[in-house]
Amino acid sequence: MPKVLTQAQIDSYNRNGFLFPVEAYSREEATVLSAKVEEMEARVGHELQAKFRIKAHLPFPWLCDVIRNPRLLDAVEDIIGPNILCWGASFFSKKAHDPRFISWHNDTFFYAFEPAETLSAWVSFNDATLQSGCVQYIPGSHKQPPPSHEFKPHPDNLAPDGRTVIGVDESRAVPAILSAGQVVFHHESVVHGSGPNNADHPRVGFVIHYNAPHVRETRYEGATAMLCRGRDTHGFWRPDPEPRYDLDPECIKIMEETRALFLKSQVKKVAAIEAG
Repeated sequence: MPKVLTQAQIDSYNRNGFLFPVEAYSREEATVLSAKVEEMEARVGHELQAKFRIKAHLPFPWLCDVIRNPRLLDAVEDIIGPNILCWGASFFSKKAHDPRFISWHNDTFFYAFEPAETLSAWVSFNDATLQSGCVQYIPGSHKQPPPSHEFKPHPDNLAPDGRTVIGVDESRAVPAILSAGQVVFHHESVVHGSGPNNADHPRVGFVIHYNAPHVRETRYEGATAMLCRGRDTHGFWRPDPEPRYDLDPECIKIMEETRALFLKSQVKKVAAIEAG
């Protein structure tokens, strides 16, 4: 029996490839998290998303607390089961009146998980609206044949390689409008993207990537993950370390090594596609 989601919500996720809103934090709690992001960005001198990617949670105890938020994990468990790993997390942030966007894509195109059944939880640290550039989804696209991508780099595209799904029917897009503290879940294969932030406030999304232990990484050896709930029943993932304090150098090293492996596999795939 589900813990927090209704069967109708679970069915909706399976049918559409996304589900929102999922309640994870109060507005007040989300405000604290948003302020923490600003504090850390002032400390390091740049946006966290500039360097803290793929395993952005790993160097920060407070972000490890976010990925293990019991309210969030209860909902994740209703979809993927009681044994939950987090293989990664990234920030996707836009400042107020920020022209940056994310082109239409699906994550599976650059993943190589077997089976392709990871779940992303997009946690909104402030209000995500059409005006502020919320994520939009093409319902049911995760059940369609893998889409073709082209590569159109643009200085305002937060996807640096400019990956763009060809032939998206934008009239079908569903905007995931969220209040601060709410979450949208999405399947890795669903087509999604987001527009610029035309609002007077920032739009900060912290995206957490969860998987059940039977899902394994095939791009490279030695993949690591953090156990969030239950147990690792398959042993495909080495355990990530726990950060001792913010900006723990051991955790930063693993984050950077993982990002390098991740980017290397992406560059290789893009080169192969462009070579025909």
